[in-house]
Amino acid sequence: MEHAARVGSKHIAALPTPDRPDVDLRWAADRYRDLIEMGLEVGVIAAIEFVGFFQGVHRLGQAMAILCDANHEKACLVCDTFHLYRGGSMYTGIKHLNGKSIAVCHFNDAPADPPQFEQGDADRVLPGDGVLPLVEFVRDLKAIGFAGPLSLELFNRELWDQDPRHVARMGIERMRAIREAAEA
Repeated sequence: MEHAARVGSKHIAALPTPDRPDVDLRWAADRYRDLIEMGLEVGVIAAIEFVGFFQGVHRLGQAMAILCDANHEKACLVCDTFHLYRGGSMYTGIKHLNGKSIAVCHFNDAPADPPQFEQGDADRVLPGDGVLPLVEFVRDLKAIGFAGPLSLELFNRELWDQDPRHVARMGIERMRAIREAAEA
C-alpha cells in the first residue's frame, strides 16, 4: 500500500485470497474493513475485487455483500467486465449500485469460445471483439453516476506480442466507440 501511495495511486485492489469455495462473507467484510483502515493510514483506499474464475468470491453480489457488511464509508469495488461474465453475474446487476461505490472499471471483452465458465485471463479480447453487452453496460454505468476511470485490461498473449502503443490506440478507439454508441 505504501508503494501504491508513493506513485500516486488512489486505490489498490483487494482480492479475496486465499481462494476457497467456503469463504465466510462476514469474515471477509471484517478483514476488508481492516484493509480500508490500513490503506487510509498511508493515503490509499482498498477496493474489493471479485474474480470470475475464483471458487470463492467470483460474483458481483458476493463482492457487494462484503462491501455492504464492511460498513465503511470508503468501501468500494473494482468492477471488471470480464469477471462479471466469467463469474456468471448479470450485467444488469450494476444498475443496483451507486456509481461512487466503484473505484475503477476494468474494461475488456470476452470471446464466444472457449465456453464462458472455462475462460481465463488470457482469453480477454479488445472491446468490441467479443460477446459482452458493453454498450448497455456503459449506459448503466452512466445511469448510476459512475465518474471513475475505465481501464483497458488485457492479458491476451497475442495482444502482448504486438506493439503496445498500437494495442493501446486500438483499445482507446474501441472504448471511445462504445462510449459514443452508449450516448447515442
